[in-house]
Amino acid sequence: MELRQLQIFSAAAKTLNFTKTGTQLGYAQSNITGQIRQLEEELQVKLFERLGRGIQLTSEGKKFLENVNQILLLCEKAKGEFSPDVFRGILTIGAAETLCVYRLPQILTQYRKRYPLVEIRVQTDSCDNFIEAIKANHIDMALVLTDKIKAPELTVQTLHDETLTMVASPLHPLAGKKNIKPHDLNGQCLILTLPGCGYRPLILSMLKKQQVQPGTIMELSSVGAIKQCTICGLGVTILPKVSVRDDLVSGKLIELNWAGPNVKVKTQLICHQEKWITPPLEAFLKLCCSVSML
Repeated sequence: MELRQLQIFSAAAKTLNFTKTGTQLGYAQSNITGQIRQLEEELQVKLFERLGRGIQLTSEGKKFLENVNQILLLCEKAKGEFSPDVFRGILTIGAAETLCVYRLPQILTQYRKRYPLVEIRVQTDSCDNFIEAIKANHIDMALVLTDKIKAPELTVQTLHDETLTMVASPLHPLAGKKNIKPHDLNGQCLILTLPGCGYRPLILSMLKKQQVQPGTIMELSSVGAIKQCTICGLGVTILPKVSVRDDLVSGKLIELNWAGPNVKVKTQLICHQEKWITPPLEAFLKLCCSVSML
């Protein structure tokens, strides 16, 4: 029993005319008759009564039609699950904490409006772990904060150039200085993200080149925790400006006038080169590239 035979039977049950059914489906009348005969032989029942030039459904044909209609309806529903006009499925996204809080929501808001049936899963982690997760196909793609990614199997697209800023509490000893030179950080407590963060090695490399020797380094896994410890005056930190914008406006933190070299960091979208790009994923990737990150 083939799907085509069921479609022919359903159409014939509506037209009650094999010639009209053939014209409707683009088959010869002899093909319609042959397919119906094969169905009857397989089922070992008569589906149609031949009455002169017309046909009528038998009682067995009427019962069979009920099942056929359900089967064809399920087939259409199954096809609709993968229709490019009706996106469904699961989208697993990795995002650096800062991007998850300050960049991703505006993208997800627009995506949800356009594709409400797609299930979205977002997880935060370090840049290094995201790269491994993409290679293992545990996530579909990731948004990271870093500079260069040395992984030839990944496609990397820059979405936005991020500004890093050095901030401290208004009560911190460095808050009153007009310009903060590299040697001013000697002996100070520097509050940083944990190893694995995309921009942490860039900051440490810059400070090393400037021969800065912090008194201590405090490591925290959360950007929110880093900001709170900095607000309490425990040290100085360098974070993406987008993550401290509200704290600068409220006066909880102040931006130090750093006179040393700047660290260049970018919001980058990464995905495996051999990843099968499903319609939901393709739509999300395009939206990431079109939404303003300002």
